[in-house]
Amino acid sequence: MFDTFKRFLLVSALIFYVITLYSFFSASSTVFLVFFILHSITLMLFALFSNLKKDTSEEEIEDYVERIQNIKTQWREETESLKNQLKEKIDSTTSLEEQIVSDNMEIVKLKEKIAELNHAVDDAKKAALETKSNNTDDELELSVLPSYLPEKSMSTTINIIDVAKTVAKEFHDEAIQAGLSLTISSTEESLLVKADANLIRILFRNIIDNSIKYMNRRGSLIITISSVADDIFVVCKDNGDGLAPEETKHIFELNYQGSNRISGNGLGLFQAKAIVTYYGGTIYAKSNSGAGMGIYIQLPTT
Repeated sequence: MFDTFKRFLLVSALIFYVITLYSFFSASSTVFLVFFILHSITLMLFALFSNLKKDTSEEEIEDYVERIQNIKTQWREETESLKNQLKEKIDSTTSLEEQIVSDNMEIVKLKEKIAELNHAVDDAKKAALETKSNNTDDELELSVLPSYLPEKSMSTTINIIDVAKTVAKEFHDEAIQAGLSLTISSTEESLLVKADANLIRILFRNIIDNSIKYMNRRGSLIITISSVADDIFVVCKDNGDGLAPEETKHIFELNYQGSNRISGNGLGLFQAKAIVTYYGGTIYAKSNSGAGMGIYIQLPTT
């Protein structure tokens, strides 16, 4: 009887082994896993009973049986743990993929809106130049803002520091290639302003892009954001080549190209001033040749 049971175990192990090989190449992973476990268990049983003598005491047999049960329990627990780990990794990967898709869609929407704004400015500049003699400077700046911009009463409350940091990340690689160290500095974690986030993003993009283009040497751009009473103050200071004072006072004018012209259509800083003016703020610049450029912005919080 004892030898018969051992032979039964050996034959079972061989059968399970054949089925395991077959399922590995043609069946599902679940079938393969089940028969692999059965094959392993029968081999362990065969090995244990091969070491038993026919006259092994009942207590020894019970001890072996208990050890086998412990091995099966441990195997089951480890298998379940591996399954849970695999499920967590799959869930994590799925969540990451969904976040990447969402971020890509947001970037596409942002690029489309920026393209629309730039196109609207191009369409409006001819009309703005024609009416320049009859308008004040502020009226001219507002005239190039497209009609689809939100009403001020529809603006949301945003954290201007977060917007600035987001734009800085977008320019990270470009700044490194230009040898520019880009820093957003503030003593506050959050400074709230009532405005459209996309317009404030464009404001920072134009200023940072302008600095990268005209630094003309390795250096730094530090954007400091602070608040006093009901106003937000933004200071953008680089240590590039700068401009002479007589040229600096014209940099916010439509289509102005300074002596350091590189590329572009001269709309970046004009557009930046138009956005600041739209929200009832002020913007001006200070610079000297070889002494960098400083742009100073004041925005009301409401």
